[in-house]
Amino acid sequence: MSLVRRSTVAALIVAVCGATQGQDLRSADEAARPNAEAVVRVFVDACVIPEGELTAAVDWAINHGFSPADQTAIDVRPLLGGQPGNVFAMPDSAAPVLLAVTTDRRCTVWVERMSGPSLRRAFQQAAAQLVTRGARVQPMFDRTIERAGAWRQHLQVRYRRVGGSQDFGIGVVTTVVAAAGSQALHFAPVPATPPATDADAPAVMR
Repeated sequence: MSLVRRSTVAALIVAVCGATQGQDLRSADEAARPNAEAVVRVFVDACVIPEGELTAAVDWAINHGFSPADQTAIDVRPLLGGQPGNVFAMPDSAAPVLLAVTTDRRCTVWVERMSGPSLRRAFQQAAAQLVTRGARVQPMFDRTIERAGAWRQHLQVRYRRVGGSQDFGIGVVTTVVAAAGSQALHFAPVPATPPATDADAPAVMR
């Protein structure tokens, strides 16, 4: 085999190996990312079912391997909205997934690098499942808003568990486009007189 041909073959081997390794790294990264259904499941189990109770949400997070968020790397203040509370990070996730719960029974799940429409669909499916379990779920609003120069969809419903006496707002704020971005799910008590603004949206989205 000539020197030129040996060099060509060697270059091809290096290129193929490099491409394969890159594909493996991308596959591993994608495998470590939670899908939309998993994120919504965290929201339902940690926020909706315990109805935003701080102790119950913290116990759920600890029992499921969540760890306190590193506040030196992440500014958790917008997630807490100025209220006392706790913020936890989802384990073994290539994309940040944060669970924030406050003493006033507000609970938020924040996720990065996820498709907005995918999370919205998963939320709608979860809301339908709550209805099949006997919960009362009623539309509150579904609107498109502009925040920080980006268009987002804010879908919120009124929720009351089976046998419950208090209403809560559960909602999802997502990017309009399918490209991966930052998304949020939120849970909060419904005030006697609902505000006319987006004050009930996650503080981090306002």
